Amino acid sequence: MTEPNQKQTEDIIIRTMKDDLEGKPKPKPAAVMPPSPFTPISKEAEYKASPAPITPIAPPPPPPPPKIEFKPTPAPIPNKPPVLIVPPKIIPPKKIPEIPVKPLYKVMPAWIKLGIIGLITICVTLSGLYGYWKIFIQSKPPTTSVNPPVSTTTIPMLPIAPLATSTILAEFFSKLPNKSITIDLPTKTPAVLMQALKSEAEIEETRASVKQLKITYQGTPLTTEEFLKLFSIFTPKDFLLNYENEFAFAFFAQKEGARPILILKAKNKTLANTQLTNWEKATLVSDILPLFLNNIKLPQYLPSFRTYLFVNQPVRFLNISAPFASLNYSIYNNYVIFTTSSAGMFIVLQDLTGQSISQSYLENLNASINAFVE
Repeated sequence: MTEPNQKQTEDIIIRTMKDDLEGKPKPKPAAVMPPSPFTPISKEAEYKASPAPITPIAPPPPPPPPKIEFKPTPAPIPNKPPVLIVPPKIIPPKKIPEIPVKPLYKVMPAWIKLGIIGLITICVTLSGLYGYWKIFIQSKPPTTSVNPPVSTTTIPMLPIAPLATSTILAEFFSKLPNKSITIDLPTKTPAVLMQALKSEAEIEETRASVKQLKITYQGTPLTTEEFLKLFSIFTPKDFLLNYENEFAFAFFAQKEGARPILILKAKNKTLANTQLTNWEKATLVSDILPLFLNNIKLPQYLPSFRTYLFVNQPVRFLNISAPFASLNYSIYNNYVIFTTSSAGMFIVLQDLTGQSISQSYLENLNASINAFVE
C-alpha cells in the first residue's frame, strides 16, 4: 500500500509565482498512467471480475497568470535637474569660395623717390626761369644809343590821359641792413604779429649786425598805420597824416639780445619835430613801450629825456627799467628813428650819415650816457 501513495506524490509538481515572473518554461505534466490491477498476495483472493472502463483523468487547470503591478516612476529630485542627453548634430562643412589674391606691389626705394622729386623740382625751376627770360627779357625791345630821326611831318595826336605815378620804395638805409627777411602773417592780429617777432628775435645773429624784417599779409606789405595798430603802438591824433605808408623795422644784434629799430618817413620834417616834442611831454614812453617786445613795467616816476650828440646829430634819450635797453629817438632829414638801445642808434646814424667814429669816441660817449642815468 505504500508504493501507490508514493507514486502519486511524485506526480505532483509544485509551481510558484516566482517561476512565472522569471519566465521559466512550464514543465509538461506527466502522463497519467492507470493504476495497475491489484494483485492479491494469494490466489485465494483472486477472482475474476469484469474490467471496469477506465476514464482518463483530466489534467488540472493551469493556474491563473500572475498580476503584474506597475509602479509609478519616482518624481525627480528637485536638487538634481533631469539631464537631457541630446545626440550631437553633425553639421557638414561649408565650402567657402576662394578669393583671388592680388599680387603685392613692390615698395619703391627711398632714393628713387628722392631722385624723382629732385628731378621734378629742377624741371619746374628751369621752366620758370625760361618763362621769365622769354616774357620779361627777350620780349623787351633793344635800346639803341642813336637818336631816332626827327619826323618833319606833324601827326595829329589824340588827348592822352595822364599816366599813373607809382610811389618809389623808400630806402631807409645806405649800406645796411646786413640781412633782410620777409614775414608773411597768416592772420592780421596783434597776437600773431607779436609771436612772429618774438620767434625771430630768439634767432642769434652776428654781433652788431642789423636784420631788417619786412612784414606782409598775403604777400602785400603792411602800411605804417596797420603795423602800428597790430603792434599796439598808439600815436596822437592826426599823427600819421604826416608820414608815408612805408616804414622800416629791424633788429640790432647785441650781446644781451635783439633790440628792435623802427624808422618812419615824415612828409614834413618841421611838423615831425613839433609832433615828437609834444608827444614826449605826454605819453610817448607808455605808447611806444610794446617796441621792446617784453612786458616791461615802467616805474611810477620817470626821469625826463636828455639829449646827446652823435655825429653831430641830436638824439633824445631815456633809460627804462630794463638792462642794456633804453628809448632813443632822433630825426635825420625826413627819417624819424626809434631804437631800443643806444648802440642801435649809433649804427643807424653812422649808416645814414656815412660817418664813422673811433672806438675811443664811442667809449667816451657811452660813459657820458651812463652819467645821464646816474
